Amino acid sequence: MSRLDEGFAPPAACVQWCQLRSYDLHVLDDGVEVDLGWWNDHLDRAGHDIRLRGRNLDGQVVSDGLATIQRNDLRIGTELADAEHASLGLLFLCAAWQGSHRYRKAVRRFPDINNPHLMRPNESPVAKTLAVLDSCVRDRRLPDLQNGSWSGWPDAPGVGVSLMASFLWATKGSVRGGRGQLIDQFGVSTLIHEGWLEDPAVTGFTRRRYDRYVELLTGWATDIGTSPELVEMWLVQRWSARVREAREGLHAEPTLF
Repeated sequence: MSRLDEGFAPPAACVQWCQLRSYDLHVLDDGVEVDLGWWNDHLDRAGHDIRLRGRNLDGQVVSDGLATIQRNDLRIGTELADAEHASLGLLFLCAAWQGSHRYRKAVRRFPDINNPHLMRPNESPVAKTLAVLDSCVRDRRLPDLQNGSWSGWPDAPGVGVSLMASFLWATKGSVRGGRGQLIDQFGVSTLIHEGWLEDPAVTGFTRRRYDRYVELLTGWATDIGTSPELVEMWLVQRWSARVREAREGLHAEPTLF
């Protein structure tokens, strides 16, 4: 764990919440309702050869209407993304899941992954983003950067910190602190509220700061005897519970996903 985080232990409420939950049931089965029509219409208009799918109440794969996407579906080779480039299909599936989650800060936003600064007339506008994604899939880590990058993140147009982190988790990619973890503004705000000394804005996270965040979640999970994913979920849920407390004037515990 970073020297800056030494002595910063998981709150008792986090320990109790995580120990009562399982990875398979509460992480992998974490499902959201997605408007497939909205996403596939946007994909068509953007010129992407990608179709997103979901599951109905019986678990069957469907192509239209409102459908469920589970976190377990966020993986390379998923049947819920039909795409010429599997990594691009997975990226948009991550964006759909993340942007449709009712407990997370992320909003439904269609990522514009086209590079606005093409060097050659025949260059594919998605080549730069695709190269980064394919590297993550192949190496299970973020690609090395050339000198001069202040943020440490690879240059992938239209892919912000939260979406890149979700994609990294889906590809089982690792950073210095452990396996890449989701990062949500609600969760980081909870960390700040609990005493974490860092910049609270997720959009401004550098790679070094993100690595420290992952290392903290991994360390807490080890101390608790749980997974970093459950720790991250508690952070997000705790923020919603605090909002309810403020509105109702009552003590509210985080609810199940």
